[in-house]
Amino acid sequence: MRQENTSPFVGRKELVAILLLLIFAGCKQPPVIEQPPMDGYNFFVLSDMGSTGPYREDSVASIVNLLSKKLHPKFVVNQGDFFHDRGVRDTLDPLWNAQFEQMFTAPELDIKWYSIIGNHEYIGNPQALVDYGLHHARWTMPDRSYTFVQKVDSSVSIRFVMIDTSPFVFFYPRDPKYHAVKTQQPARTVAFVDSVLAASKETWKIVVGHHPVYSSDFNHGSTYGLIEQVAPLLRKYRVDFYLSGHVHKFEHLQRDEVDYIVTASGVKPRWSNPWFFTRYVKSSVGFTVANVSANRFSFYFVNEKGETLYSYRKKRE
Repeated sequence: MRQENTSPFVGRKELVAILLLLIFAGCKQPPVIEQPPMDGYNFFVLSDMGSTGPYREDSVASIVNLLSKKLHPKFVVNQGDFFHDRGVRDTLDPLWNAQFEQMFTAPELDIKWYSIIGNHEYIGNPQALVDYGLHHARWTMPDRSYTFVQKVDSSVSIRFVMIDTSPFVFFYPRDPKYHAVKTQQPARTVAFVDSVLAASKETWKIVVGHHPVYSSDFNHGSTYGLIEQVAPLLRKYRVDFYLSGHVHKFEHLQRDEVDYIVTASGVKPRWSNPWFFTRYVKSSVGFTVANVSANRFSFYFVNEKGETLYSYRKKRE
């Protein structure tokens, strides 16, 4: 059985690069870390937040609530697995209240939460995530894959393409707990992404999925189906960022002029390691803050203490 997370693109050169990274990591100058600005156009990115088991922690939710009062996000991007470990049964499941409504209570978070489905939601009732938004304005998920635009100002806009990535993982359809994945057709998602990006005229282009395209994680890492079917579209249409979660750590990778931003989880951080395309990786819990202007797009990895671990700025000429 082919494994989800062993990349077909790790050869001799990549292995040598990994060894060099490990050897010289301690010799590199630490990057200059900027803090998220308290003014301007901010939004938050969360992933893998909820857990009903012994690993449940509210520390990340607490700092999200706290920093929202200072950073005033315009909206939140939720990258899935909000309901570990078995998703929700329906729109009346008590987990909606326990892990969403009563966990993120700051008035500044009474904004749109643009959400997608993670693999854990497929264990429950994935359609409930779409249906919940019909009666709760904060939770925004009109379909399993959808698109929206945010206006930063009169001349700057961001195109978001939100996609359901679980159907792209090869072994999920053969796993009984993910049986609902069989009802989805990745080819339709690819056609949707292609059509949206082909018509996009926005200043910045972002594709969001639960699973990474590329990741250094040797267990929950790169996703073959996304590498084969989605990555070519990111390159073709010069997408700026692909945002994901799933691997429970922070990571920033660059490949083919696309920045891959992986947001850490709210629970159960996993071991981290560098890879050939890795600019930064860290085992941590936390979330990501984004700040946007006409010629600059910045990301900040923030841990559960509110400390900025890493920042990255992409400039538009």
